Amino acid sequence: MESYKILERIGEGTHGQVVQAMERSTGKIVAIKCVRSSDKASKNLLREIESLKALDSDYVVKLLDHFCHSFSFYLVLEFVASGLPEMLYDDDVFLDDSHLKTYARMLLAGVMHMHTTNIMHRDLKPANLLISSEGVLKIADFSLSRLLLTTAAADDNVDEQRSGRNRCCYTGQVATRRYRAPELLFGSVHYDQSIDMWSVGCILAEMQMKTPLFAGDSDMEQIAIVVHNLGTPTDETWPNRNEMPDYNKLKFTKCDPVPTNELLPDVDEFLVDLVGKLILYNADKRLNAYEALLHPYFFNEPLPCLEHLMPKPPNDHRQKLMQKPIEVIENLERNFSCLYQILDETL
Repeated sequence: MESYKILERIGEGTHGQVVQAMERSTGKIVAIKCVRSSDKASKNLLREIESLKALDSDYVVKLLDHFCHSFSFYLVLEFVASGLPEMLYDDDVFLDDSHLKTYARMLLAGVMHMHTTNIMHRDLKPANLLISSEGVLKIADFSLSRLLLTTAAADDNVDEQRSGRNRCCYTGQVATRRYRAPELLFGSVHYDQSIDMWSVGCILAEMQMKTPLFAGDSDMEQIAIVVHNLGTPTDETWPNRNEMPDYNKLKFTKCDPVPTNELLPDVDEFLVDLVGKLILYNADKRLNAYEALLHPYFFNEPLPCLEHLMPKPPNDHRQKLMQKPIEVIENLERNFSCLYQILDETL
């Protein structure tokens, strides 16, 4: 740890925090993720290290070093200036459809590399997508990632092996609620990389709408919102739904699906079609990342922006945005003080 000079805190998670630091010998700016030692944190950290070591893509954050110090674990990562939420919600950043299309393509390219390497992320969401000072989107936070085990290792069922479906048993407690695939909401422990593709569909919709597609504040509310919008599951839309541990614990009022173009009003028809092919109950029918990259959405006007022309956040972008709420509060207090003065003079 003596090799680095801590500059400032840039984020915080369940098991630790992320700081900006400078490598003393080179002056290079890096991000250091500090994880407090515990059984669960240690297991997740080892998986994150193995995943990042296995991945080599421009669209995945790079692991530079890792070490232990004073009963904590540290990951040294490339420093990335900003994040997708900061870019989306910063009024000073102009993002048009061509920019958003390039973000979508970068995301899918990173996911394709990840899945080709047999790694599931299991927590894709805007907060885990970073934007570099060159304007490149990078997938980050692999603490819930997992190696995708082969079907043959887990199941002797010939039909399952032919279909390529993974039947290995994983924990169902993954993915942030609003980006969690329906099979996870119903407690499934048998799933594959298609859970990431559901999350991608939710992210693509949110980039356009500037609000989460399915915004539940509890698991039950999340299920209700998904069912209300996608319709009551049927044998046609979700043939294997009864395999979900928690599916039969709930009863649903019959409702028809909301057309995707109504779910995403005033959105490009090609994007509506792409999102509709990702947010499907039936995981077998969701597009994979390679198929999604070949979707007409990416080959129709406006074409994706060239990467070197993408908006470039300043290195202190996060810090600038963190100051905005304080400025708003100060302005409100100033306005209220003027109001009180006027009232006093009137009275």
